[in-house]
Parts: sequence; C-alpha cells; structure tokens
Amino acid sequence: MSGYALLTPAQAVDRLAAELPGGRADAEQVVASYLRDATGEHGRPSSGWRLDEFDLDDARARFGWVDFTGGETVAAARSRADAAAVAALREARGTSAFTERVRLFGLHSDAEMWGYRADPVGLDELTNTTGCDPQPRLVTVAREGRERSHREASAAHDARVLAAEAAAAAAALTEHQVHDGRDQHDDQEEDRVNAPDNHHTDAHDAADTDGRSDRDRVLDEGPGSFAGGMWFTPDDSVEGGVRPLTEAEMVRVCDLVRQTQAEAVEDAELVEEPVAGRTSSSVDVDGAGWER
Repeated sequence: MSGYALLTPAQAVDRLAAELPGGRADAEQVVASYLRDATGEHGRPSSGWRLDEFDLDDARARFGWVDFTGGETVAAARSRADAAAVAALREARGTSAFTERVRLFGLHSDAEMWGYRADPVGLDELTNTTGCDPQPRLVTVAREGRERSHREASAAHDARVLAAEAAAAAAALTEHQVHDGRDQHDDQEEDRVNAPDNHHTDAHDAADTDGRSDRDRVLDEGPGSFAGGMWFTPDDSVEGGVRPLTEAEMVRVCDLVRQTQAEAVEDAELVEEPVAGRTSSSVDVDGAGWER
C-alpha cells in the first residue's frame, strides 16, 4: 500500500488476518483490544475509529506476549494468561504483606496483568461510531504506560518460574543420586550377604583337597572310617579293598558307642562322689572361713 492511508476497523482486521495463526478471529481480538484501550484513553471519535500503519504496529506490539511466530493463537494465549493469573493469585495468598511486601506487590501486579490479557473483548469497537468521552477506568491496566511497566513484571514472573523449575530439577536430580546411592549400597550389602563364608569354605576345601580319595582315607583311618556319607571298613576280598559296613556291623558299632558313653558317665559320677569319712578341709583366711 503506497502512501499514507486510514483504514476502517474492518479493513484493519482484513490486513492482519492474513499474517496471524488464528486468522480473522485473532485479528478481530487484536484490533478490538487496541481500539478499546484507545477509547478508554482518548474517547471515541463521533465518526468512529480509523487506523493507520502505525496503529497496526502498536496493536501488534501490545500482543507481543502471544507467540504468533510459534503458531500460538490469541485464544490459546488467553487460556495461558488465565492460568498465569490464577497461579499468581494462589501464590500471593501465601505471601506475607509484612515481610514480603515487594514480592506480594509483584504477584498482585502479575495477576492484574495476566487477568486483563486473559479477558476476551467484545467486537463492538469494530463497528461502533458513537462518540464518547475517555473512560480511563475501563483501561486502567491497558494504558500504554501501565503495559510498559508490566513488561518488567512479566520478565520477573518468568524468571521466578524458571528459577522454580530449576530448583525442582535440582531437587529431582539430588533425589535420583541419593536413590542410586542407596541402590548401590543395597547391592553391595546383598553381595556381602550372599558371599560364601570364607572360613567354612576354606575348611571344606582343605578337606576336599588334601590329596586323598575316600578309599585312601578309609585305609589310613582303619575300620569304621566315615567317607562320602557312609561308614566303611578295609576288606581285601572285595574290589578296591574297601566296603561299606553291613547292617549287623553298624548295630555293633552303635552298641560299642553306647557302651563307651555309659562307661564314661559312670566314671564321671565316681569322680564327683566324695570319699567316705573324709570331710572337706577349710582354711580361715582373715577370718573369712573360706572352704578350700
């Protein structure tokens, strides 16, 4: 378009619709929002609004918080703004007005800004030609100076969100490291518990690796030797010179064991009985009268 020209609101919508992800719906919201702000700031002309290229640039700038380049529509951006406003209000509820006054003010400012951005506007400014006086109360948040001041608030809000996300990521990483450390400790403990007892293993290995076979141990130890879970005795009449004990021989061995144990118990009882007619002597040490 060559030269300077004024556009009606409808023509401005047509101009913007071709370049916005949401098409005409986005363009209507951008233009209507801009004209609502202008009406509250300056009043509406009796012949209705007209816009030029500078107005369109300003309208685009006021929606700079919408990621048009990334394909975000105005409707999606307003939903995001609504969530941001709610989050700021919830965080403000737990913020002290005495010890965290500056932070509380920032949260209220964020909630006000995002709440204004989340509110869809009516489209009456696109067709309304009735003149009116300025209405500053309608655009307290939308005025140019207020919007500029909120750019810093928005940046601070985004910085806090990023800091919270970084802290959460660091906490998750620390928890992961602690969890891995515990797993490693548990694995080491399990290996220690499952490891064979070196003492018993060494003794068993020594018994198994003394260089002698079961037959050799039986021949060396004589009749009644125990090897391989059975009792054996040397016998030159059988192959190998060694045979297991018969049932009768096992009974005889058991009888001998019982007889030996009985004799040992009887001898122990005789030793413990005092000799008749003999009393225990006592020695008086410092009058204590201890028996020897």
